[in-house]
Order: sequence, then structure tokens, then C-alpha cells
Amino acid sequence: MTEPLQVGQFAIVDHEPVDRGPNAGVFHGRGPADDRVELYIVAEGTTPAGEAFAGHVVSAMVQALAGLDMSLTGTVRRLFAEAERLTAEWNRKSIAQHRVALGISCLARRGGQAVLAQAGPAVALVYHGGVAAMLRPEPPFDQPLGSGKGPGPLLRRLSLEEGDRILLFSTPALGVVEEEVLRGIAGLPVERILPDLYHRVQQLRHETVVLVAVPARSGRREAAAEREEAQGEAAVIDATGGDPAGASERRQYQPSLFVEDELQATVLEARRELARTAPRVLAIRAPVAQLEEEPVEEPLAAAVGERRARLARMVEEGRNRAYAASAVYGAERLSPAPGGASGSTGGLPPAIPRRSLRSESFTRGLAPAGGPKPTPTPEVADLPLVDELAAERRGRPAAGLPPAASVAREAGLAPGSGTLVRVRSSMGGRWRGSGTLDRPRLGAYALPPTWAVITAGLAVLLLLVGLMTVPSMIEGDRGAEYGNLLDQAAQKLAIARVVEDPGQRRTALVEAQALLLKAREIESADPQAETLFNEVAGALNEMDRVVQPAGVETVAALDRFGARPIAPSRMVAGPGHVYILDAATPQVIEVAVGDGSALVVYGEDEAAGKGRPIAVAWLEASDRGGGGLLVMDHANRLWAWENGALSALAFNAPSGLTVTDMAVAGRDLFVLDAPHRTVYRWVQERDGFPNPPTKVLETEELERARRLFVDGEILTADADGSLHRYIGGGVALTLSQAGIDRKLVAPETPQAMSATEIAVLDPANSRVVVFRRDGAFERQYRHPAFEGVRALVVRGDEAYVFAGSMLRRVVW
Repeated sequence: MTEPLQVGQFAIVDHEPVDRGPNAGVFHGRGPADDRVELYIVAEGTTPAGEAFAGHVVSAMVQALAGLDMSLTGTVRRLFAEAERLTAEWNRKSIAQHRVALGISCLARRGGQAVLAQAGPAVALVYHGGVAAMLRPEPPFDQPLGSGKGPGPLLRRLSLEEGDRILLFSTPALGVVEEEVLRGIAGLPVERILPDLYHRVQQLRHETVVLVAVPARSGRREAAAEREEAQGEAAVIDATGGDPAGASERRQYQPSLFVEDELQATVLEARRELARTAPRVLAIRAPVAQLEEEPVEEPLAAAVGERRARLARMVEEGRNRAYAASAVYGAERLSPAPGGASGSTGGLPPAIPRRSLRSESFTRGLAPAGGPKPTPTPEVADLPLVDELAAERRGRPAAGLPPAASVAREAGLAPGSGTLVRVRSSMGGRWRGSGTLDRPRLGAYALPPTWAVITAGLAVLLLLVGLMTVPSMIEGDRGAEYGNLLDQAAQKLAIARVVEDPGQRRTALVEAQALLLKAREIESADPQAETLFNEVAGALNEMDRVVQPAGVETVAALDRFGARPIAPSRMVAGPGHVYILDAATPQVIEVAVGDGSALVVYGEDEAAGKGRPIAVAWLEASDRGGGGLLVMDHANRLWAWENGALSALAFNAPSGLTVTDMAVAGRDLFVLDAPHRTVYRWVQERDGFPNPPTKVLETEELERARRLFVDGEILTADADGSLHRYIGGGVALTLSQAGIDRKLVAPETPQAMSATEIAVLDPANSRVVVFRRDGAFERQYRHPAFEGVRALVVRGDEAYVFAGSMLRRVVW
């Protein structure tokens, strides 16, 4: 039968030590002990977000283990695949700051087989046959889970024998503890490994440690215990390499020094001292009254004599006070104190019970094994103190006071009916007068106090006054508020009529509309408010300038073209054809506008040297005859589709060029390099663009640009919706979009509609917006066919849009 392993663990989470951390797991699969899978997992994240996500991955691995019935290595690989899947899914749904990467060490055992699996940043210390080895994943297995670069876990088969240990821990420990010291810790006795390691890594913020040990046989443990007993507790392990005499194990490690609690050390020392000291027994066999006759051994004789004298004086003083008290109340004179009490200086009267000296002795807990000695029976006290005085007082009353019987007769009580005043059984909850006995009563009910009547009257009066005055006050306030809202709305409308700036005019109209909507909530049937509201709404509609195009017709339906839906990222147009750059495949599709036929003219093919297409442009004039389509791939190679054939063109790309977008103006090629904040220009030759480019624009604003258009001026569109126009000399003008109802969101490439107007596709709002070259909003085109629009290209008086897998022609 497989012998169970010894397991220990601790963790440090946000500088707080815990016995079980969230990033560690010890789990057993289903089945008998000889055939079930045992897992010991330690996970860690490469980022703070990954450290928090590691615990979720460990739990998921455990849940996956319950449903697996495979070989040991197959089970381990399946668990790591599950961890990779969870991490990749999290990263796909998260922003860049929340993405995670993990490292995992996993020890799996089934029967006599043991496998150590590691992936990413992970470390394990294996102590086998008296030798400790540090194991880490080798490249490429050291790539973190979630990065998508690693091939999976690195598997190592381990041979576990008696006395072997495997220490799984996260990598931050390597930054504070040297590897040689860790190997020495692995060679310590099992019960000392985790405490010693904790004292060395306790300053870390996060750390997880799991120790798995194969228990040694009982014979070996007994032999080890005998060797430790022979060497004594004071044996020291030499850090320089020498072994203690008689030691059977070679260690190159000096254990750390532990600071023990001072109070705990004192208690332990006291217990050892008590164990070495024989208990002392007090020989007290006689009552206190006989202490005078019993001899007391030295050196306690003087102390005992002094105590006897003190007790005698206390008894005599008590008796004298009792006799004096009885004389004050007129009782008979008590006989003088019995002789011997006042003159006693060396003994105690036999009537006083003695106190147990044993109960106050320090040695009461050190009684001999034979049990306690029998306690002498104390004698009953016969002092005539409280009880006697009370009896005498009840028997004969004091002089001048009538007896209780005569008082009862005067009160009209029958004999034997009891006393006038009875003793209360409890003095708790004493009655306190509150004037209730003097309060007038109405029948069986007491009338309320005067202050309560006055308070209730004032409350009723205030309520009546409030019911009469508050509604009129509220109505007056609402009427005044309604008038103020109308006045303010009229002022805003007057401002909008005279202001020239479109942005200021729209702001004034929007504020006036908000004021009128609030006034509607107070009074909904006021003709004056309705008139103002209609004027404001009409002015806003006039500023929105929503126009429908003259005609929209479908050119081609591409919903069944290819295995995947088309996701256009760029679109250009030539004579009789529209070219779509499909980012999903990736490929470039040519669509004939006459019959709607589609053809793939460029596709990624590494074997043919064709990379992934990232930008397209239409070249109107070419030295090779006619126009053609230019395609730029991710490797900065330029291709041309001309006359039904694809060919590679010469392209002199500068070092480090990153193509963000490209455009053509006349015979020249322009390329936007946003990371380097530069726009380059190439002059066309017969074989392409073999000459080095020139920098036509270099400015900080280009770092945020994502689309480029050139037609004598350079226009760029940023991801945040901003449009920039660059005039000769690099002068930048940001188009204000003044007067537009909603700002652009991630606009596509600007298109020239005329010498003074620019059309921009706003996919987020399903519209085409037209601006003047100075940046002012001119109009916007909306149509039901624009729903879900993805791309726009303008060619002459016509335009083409791609929306809902349909290519449509638009006539303005």
C-alpha cells in the first residue's frame, strides 16, 4: 500500500502570515489510496493582478481533476491546459492593465509514480538521497501561462524514497534567500524546514510554500532520536563544513537564530526548576488551639509565635466591642471577658477555628503522591456575639420603648397577626417618589401632568397652522419657480438668435431646452411654454441639418462570400471596381460595381512571401500604364494589382518604419508612421518607389493619428474623434466641429467631396458628416441603410458604403 506523504504549508498574503494561502492547493482525486491522483500545487502571478488571479486558477484545476480519468502525465497536461485556457479567456476580456500571466509548479503522484510539472516562473527544491537540487523550467517552458508563447508544462519524473522532500515555493523567496541556504534548509529535520524558511522570508509581501515529505521508517526515526539524545540539546551544526562527532548526516548550513519570548522562556525555566525540586509537606496535625503546645521546628518558630499573638489580640478586641455594644442599647452588663483571654499572649482559645495554612501555601500544588493528609475537624465557636445579643434584644426591650404587643394593640391588630413592619426580602428596585401620589385622579385613571397637556396643545396648534399656510406657500414657490424657468429659457433663446458661433448657439439652445423641460414638469398645459419649446426644437433641428441622400442602392451582397463575415478596415475605389481590405481573413477583395461579382486579388501567403495586408490605396497614374491598386503588408513590402495581375514593387522603406496608413496624391505615395510622428513621401519610378523618401511632416500631433488623406493638404483622423488639417509648412489646424449635435467617435479616413468640403464616416453614430475645410459643421447624412456602416469611399459625385455585409452606392 502506498504510504501517505507528510504535507506542510504556509503563505504570506499582503505581509500577513496565514497557514493556508489562496495560491496553494493540496488535493486528492477519487479512488483507493494506491490508485488515486494526489496534487500539490503552488501558483504565482507575474503582476499584482496575476497574484490575485492565481487562486482562481488553482480552484479551477481542482474542479477539473474531479472529472478526469487518465494517466498521470495526461492528467497533468490537461490541468495545465485548463489553466492556460482560463488565463487566455481572462486576458481576452480585460484591458491591458488587468491582464495576467502565471507560473505554476505542480507535484502529482499516483501509486509509485511521481511527476513534477512546471510552467512559467516557478521553482521547486527536491531533496533526494541526501542531495538537494533546485529545479526550474527551461526555455521555452519558462514562458508564463497566458502569454501564448509557451508550449506547456515541463514534466520531470521523480523517484520518491523514504526521507525525500519536495519544497514548492514561489520565486520571490529567491530574492532574499540564497540557493545554498535553501539547499541547507531542505536537509534539516522535517519539522524545522518550514519554521526556518518562514523566518527568512517573513518580510516579503507575497510568498507561498508547500512542503511534501516521504516519511521515514519507524526504525530510522528511533535511531535518529537516539543519536539526537546522545548528542544532547547543545549540539551545533558547523557552517564551515565540519560535522559534529557521531553525526550521520553532512550539512553545509547554519540554522538561523530564533528570538524567543522572554515570558515564555521564564515560565519554561521555572517549570524545569520545580521538576528538579522535591515537594515540601507541611506537618499540621492539630487545630489552631493546640498550636501553642505543638513544637514548631526552626526557623519558623519565631514567625509562628508572632502570628499566635496577633490572632489572640484580634479575638480579645472583638469580644470587648461586643460587650460595649450591648451596654449602649441598655442591655444587661455582660460579665467581664473570661479570664485568660486578655492575659493570653502565647495561645489561642480553643473556640476559634483556625484558618487553613495549607490553602495559602505555595507548596499546595506539590502534594506528595500518597495524597493529602486528613484535615482536622475544627471546633465549633461558642462566642456569645451576634446571635446572643439579638436573642437578648428580642426578649427584653430597651428602657422607655413600648413592647411590640402593646404597639399592636394600639394599632387595632389581633394578637398573632404579625408585626407592623415586615422585613423586605430584597432591597433592589427601591421606590422613588415622582409626585404620582399628589396627582389628581379621574375615576380609576390618573390625569396627565400639566406640561404634557401644554405640549400636546402646542403641537395641535402648529399642525393646524401648517395645514393652512404651507400649501399656499408651496404653491407660491412653484409658481415663482415656473416663471423664472420661462424667463431664463427665453433669454437663452434670444442669445442663440444673435450669436454667430455655431458651437455657442447650440449650447444656448440645449440649455433653453433643458429649462423648458423642467418647466413642463411643473405646468404641462401652458401655451407660452409650448411655444418656446417648439421654437427651441425647431432651431436645434435646423442646426442638426440632417439630410437624406438622394439615392441608395445595393451593388453587391457579400454575406456568403468566404467562410467568415467580412470585416472591412479600409476601402478604396477605382474605375468600375471597389477594393475592400478584409481584416478578418486577411485579404483584399475586388468587387465589380457593374454586376456585383467579387474576387480575392491579394491574400496572405508566407510561402509566396506575401504578408498580412495592413493598408491599401488607389494609384491613378502609373508609369506601367493605367492605374492600379497598391497593397502594403506588415513586412513593409509593396504590391500592385494592375491589369488583372499581382506584382511586387520596389519600395525603399527607412529603417524602423511602422506603416499606420497610406494615401496617394497624383503620382506620389504618402505613408503615415504614427509611432515616429512622421509622414513620408515617395516619388514614383517605373519599377515602383525605389528612392529614399522625404519627410513632408513631422509633429507631435501625429502620434495619435490613425487615418491619412492627402489631396494637396494633409488630413488626419485620431482615435478620439479629432480631425487635423495640415497646411503648407506644417501649420496644424484642428477642426472644431462647431455646431454638430454629437462629436465624432473613432472616425474613418476623411474623403474630399469638393474643394471646400470634407466627408467623414462616423460608424459609432451610423452617419456621414460633412465639414467645411475651416472645421465648421455643415450637414450630416442619415439613412436606414447606414445602420452598422463600417467603411466609406468617395469617388466623384458617388460614394460607396459597406454596411451589414452589403456594398451600396450612395448618390448625394
